Amino acid sequence: MVVDGTYAKMWIADGIFYFIYKPIPILDLPKAKTIVQERFVVQNQVNYPIFCDLRGVQQSVKEARDYLANEGAWMTKALALLVEDPHAYAISKMYVHMAKGDYPTQIFTDREKALEFLETNKNL
Repeated sequence: MVVDGTYAKMWIADGIFYFIYKPIPILDLPKAKTIVQERFVVQNQVNYPIFCDLRGVQQSVKEARDYLANEGAWMTKALALLVEDPHAYAISKMYVHMAKGDYPTQIFTDREKALEFLETNKNL
């Protein structure tokens, strides 16, 4: 079942949590808080490897990135970030560096490689 959230579409399939951002010109802290709250409801207290398609986000503010990297990291087994352009890749690298979670995280420009990464980290 696909959940059409305020800022993203979410669903769980084959043990992977899919999180696809809708077009967002600027991801700010209030949006980040809504996103995390809605994701936690869908996850229902279960940890998953997460496929996060960031291609819909044009810009993000530091407070939103910080919130997603810290409070938003709960219930994450592994994280694959899908990006499209060099700017998004650079921002994602900063996120990964800052998050330093207890789970594997990688950035991808290829959807299939991102899903392969998550498949190898399902049983953590």
